Amino acid sequence: MDLNLLTVGTVVTFLLILTRLSGMLVSSPLFSGQSIPAQIKIAIAIGLTLTLFPLHAAAKSYHAPDNLIQLSALLAQEFVIGLCIGFTADLIFAGIRMAGEFIGFQMGLSISNLLDPQSGTVMPLMGQLLYIFAFMAFLSLNIHHGLIVAVDRSFSWLPIGNGLTRLDLLFERFLHFGAEMFGLALALALPVIGILFIAEIALAFVAKVMPQMNIFMVALPLKVALGLLLISLSAPFLHGYLSDQYAGLIQNLLGLYQRVS
Repeated sequence: MDLNLLTVGTVVTFLLILTRLSGMLVSSPLFSGQSIPAQIKIAIAIGLTLTLFPLHAAAKSYHAPDNLIQLSALLAQEFVIGLCIGFTADLIFAGIRMAGEFIGFQMGLSISNLLDPQSGTVMPLMGQLLYIFAFMAFLSLNIHHGLIVAVDRSFSWLPIGNGLTRLDLLFERFLHFGAEMFGLALALALPVIGILFIAEIALAFVAKVMPQMNIFMVALPLKVALGLLLISLSAPFLHGYLSDQYAGLIQNLLGLYQRVS
């Protein structure tokens, strides 16, 4: 190893690439989970930095900082760039959790919550079920590789040290991604909610025809069983739908920083 390569510029460049990757790891659906030890996350970040450093170190467009304030500003900028990549990927899982909350509310399971080991937060039961299914599809389709490719592509749109000059364009894209998140939640939840709503109307007619029946004792287990049956029957179609959504996610990630500098 040539020690002459260990200049201030190369060390700072390595730290900036590492910081951008760390921002992605902190907010991405897979790597941000609490089930992954911090040592493993650090090892992944350093390993990916060693891979990307020879590819992008020559494309730097900044001067080595003269003081700690300038260095801190550059590091914060790179961390935010990586953070936005991971946040964009996590939006699709937010939509899936939202769909689970809608379905659980219609099934009468809105009061049953579970601790999510990934995020360490409390999540509704049906939201957790859909999240696990979507997460397994995420891994089986190797979408987590797309996150790494997105960080690599971000260096083409935003070389090391470049600032975000078109924040309005980036904000507009996040608004679009947020709208897609709500659309995903509605698309996943509406078929099940619609059938459960029809079943609830049918139970209301039964209660009118047979007032001696305790409809509340029948409705809750029936709606739960019907909801689980509908989710089971729709699982193959759900996998195909999520595959299309993940393909769109990759395109969003690769073009996230296009023309923003």
